Amino acid sequence: MFERCIPSWEKITVLSSEGRPNQVGSRILLKVKFFSLFSSTLELEYTHFVKNESFSIDLSGGIIGEGHYKTEITPQSPHTSEIIGRFAFSHSYPQIFSPLIHREMKTRLSRLLAYKHELIDHDIGTLKKYPFEKPFKILISGSHGLIGKQVAYFLEFAGHDVWHLSRQGGGEEKSVIWDPKTGKCQLCDFEGFDVVIHLAGENIAKGWWTKKKKKRMLESRAKGTENLVSVLKQLNHPPEAFISASAIGYYGNRGDEVVNETSGPGRGLFITKICEEWERAGKELEEKGIRVAHTRFGVVLSSAGGALKKMLLPFKWGLGGKIGDGHQYVSWVAIDDVVGALYHVMMTPTIHGAVNVVSPNPVPNDILAKKLAKRLKRWVGPPLPELAVRLLMGQKGEELLLTSTRAEPRCLSESGYTFHYPELSQALKHVI
Repeated sequence: MFERCIPSWEKITVLSSEGRPNQVGSRILLKVKFFSLFSSTLELEYTHFVKNESFSIDLSGGIIGEGHYKTEITPQSPHTSEIIGRFAFSHSYPQIFSPLIHREMKTRLSRLLAYKHELIDHDIGTLKKYPFEKPFKILISGSHGLIGKQVAYFLEFAGHDVWHLSRQGGGEEKSVIWDPKTGKCQLCDFEGFDVVIHLAGENIAKGWWTKKKKKRMLESRAKGTENLVSVLKQLNHPPEAFISASAIGYYGNRGDEVVNETSGPGRGLFITKICEEWERAGKELEEKGIRVAHTRFGVVLSSAGGALKKMLLPFKWGLGGKIGDGHQYVSWVAIDDVVGALYHVMMTPTIHGAVNVVSPNPVPNDILAKKLAKRLKRWVGPPLPELAVRLLMGQKGEELLLTSTRAEPRCLSESGYTFHYPELSQALKHVI
């Protein structure tokens, strides 16, 4: 939960940890960026812990000479608690720098703690909505990616038994090793999982779409999924549910047409071909009685990665604007609604097949540009012409930036999922 509560806009990286947070004496080493200029390490040591009541942390390093943080939890009623976070620090820099340091620390800590409390309220509300008798044993591929990391953090906070599917283990204690290109693995390592969440795949936004790149994109999704499905089909105790990532690129370029899970695939786009083969590879598990869901993600909003991270720099400089004529629809979703939607799909046995993981309020690209500029308190920059997109990015730019997909989350809405950030302004305030 510690790492999940670090906002995506904060320049804080966990370098290492010793012990568990509920043990006095455990330590966490952080890398923190100060004043957007320099980075230094900050050590946290847990000095006090009383279950369900309070804990304290001493801090040292960075611009902090000494610091102390304390959280106190006080029940207010059978269903509510008051959580208060207090922070105090001192430094050894010349007095002339004190106002600047105090302003920096107060601003960052106020936002960080507000974000933390909002997220805890969000997550506890989600857990209350989906009670379970015993924890699930869950295997996640792509657990180091933008989505997988947050999903793993949340599931661990929820009390589930989370394992990571990777090529070389990735440093986690609970790892299942395999080769996604060949499917080579120890079959017994895959036995006994309740749910498999498959998020791994070549990053489609990174690099030029050469023939080799496109081959890797297709094979990492279609062939990788085929190999994983082949493994799961051989198990004596296969999972009850298989949740596999896909994308709204499945629908192709549809202009102003509103599409949902019953709409057919688009035509002529490479990204559509990827999505079709990606989903087709997972359907074989249905023959084994395994519930299969294909979560079609829209543009995931997070300052930590994805499209939004690439947009932030030009928009902060006042150079970001609409792309092309700006009329193409962008179906977006906040990162924490992705986490919530995946958990909803996992905990709702009636959901199977395609699931659009997008906000109920897609917007044209020019509106996205205006809302983002407003959130950053900047003016909207000049438009990026279609010709420039095609020259600079080729097929990738044409398919990812110029196509219009106006998707609605019919399956999520009809099955009772409640979006925490249904409006673009809300989502941008949360992630920036």
